[in-house]
Amino acid sequence: MAHQSPLLDFIIVRNIQLSRKTFVWVTGWFSLSLRADQSERRGPGSDSLTAGRRSISLVVLCIYEDEGFTNLGPVVDLRPVHDLRCGRFTLLDKFRRRYPRERIVLWVREELAELVAETHPECLVNVPVEPPSLFFSARTILDKKLPVAGEEAVFVASGQPVGFRLTKSRAWKPGCLGRLQLELPEVAVSARVITYPWHLVELTMDELKREANDKRKVQGFRGAVRVVGSRKALFLARDARIWPEVVISTETGPVYIDRGAQIRPHSFIEGPCYIGPGTVIDGARVRPGCSFGPQCRIGGEVEATVFQGYSNKHHEGYIGHSFIGEWVNLGALTTNSDLKNAYQPVQVLIQGRAIDTGLLKVGCFVGDHAKTAIGTMLNTGTSVGTFANWFEPGLSPKEIPAFAWGRTGRWALGDVLDTAHQVMARRGVRPSPAYERLIALRFERTTTASY
Repeated sequence: MAHQSPLLDFIIVRNIQLSRKTFVWVTGWFSLSLRADQSERRGPGSDSLTAGRRSISLVVLCIYEDEGFTNLGPVVDLRPVHDLRCGRFTLLDKFRRRYPRERIVLWVREELAELVAETHPECLVNVPVEPPSLFFSARTILDKKLPVAGEEAVFVASGQPVGFRLTKSRAWKPGCLGRLQLELPEVAVSARVITYPWHLVELTMDELKREANDKRKVQGFRGAVRVVGSRKALFLARDARIWPEVVISTETGPVYIDRGAQIRPHSFIEGPCYIGPGTVIDGARVRPGCSFGPQCRIGGEVEATVFQGYSNKHHEGYIGHSFIGEWVNLGALTTNSDLKNAYQPVQVLIQGRAIDTGLLKVGCFVGDHAKTAIGTMLNTGTSVGTFANWFEPGLSPKEIPAFAWGRTGRWALGDVLDTAHQVMARRGVRPSPAYERLIALRFERTTTASY
């Protein structure tokens, strides 16, 4: 279960006309300001900075984590909410594309701050800011860009506060976490909110189709490959490779094949689908609604599933309507159920509570570095914890705790770190000290459980 910091700031926002209160919980620093003479920081993949100081807006876009991260299960144990994948892009990438010239500040849980500063050197992390600023919850996908200029307000979508605009300075104490009270009118905005992990899966199909209208950094494909449907809906990076005996269908949506990806013989891919950099589709049947991050290995059958990246499902077996974290290895014939025999809505355990998804099809949610043995059967709506190692016969329980070693055991921390080094080295990645410290912290906060 994700750990919630005891230090949470909040803002009380009141609708002046209705005289009611909305609570917005924000984790971050509310103090000091970003100076125009502050030194630039740049990093790979940043769309917010371009050459020349004049291209940098003094307006700050602050993406913050709120208390909602606790409902996202194991997929946010080792990453901030804004790095979750939905469609082609992560949630942070979507904000960048809406606001390509604004300076981005990230407010994250304190235990993630060091790692996030490493992985996002182009952004400022947990630094104080002053208006003019736009603030958005990291769990938000905006349907359109909201203007930076305007009156102070809190933005609401689907009955939830998703951000706010500040134009005036507040008397906030520098460097402290405090309880602040603002009186702001509510403004309804068009946005989707990620409340539970299955929302990332459910929204991916539509996001892939929406992103087909954005042709930046993709090109139409005209090579020799069997395409069923419009060839204009197939986008292929220059150094991606499609082998003979591959069939790609764009009848149900666009297909994006990113740089260095390979589609090996006897693969069948149905759009909408995104195949990330260096990912290999090896004789797989890829059904509509899949998004694969970088460096995945995919075989068997996959349907309506997000792979965050760097994970293996290289053999036969079925994974559907699921979210798979990074550095996961699914043994041969690992299969999840995504539909109950009674055709009733699926329930998922979140923080020990059974949440009714209202959906007939829900698969599994697998935390980073989890591993399954050959022939594993995952129950409908199962959550598999970070670094869980599951090798028990029969249908799995609905919740497998982090660092589990089978039904009753638990990994030793030394073995956990050694295995992480070996697994990540296979993709040419070396875990940083900050990443190792975060793993150790998660280990300390996880208690042994048995079924």
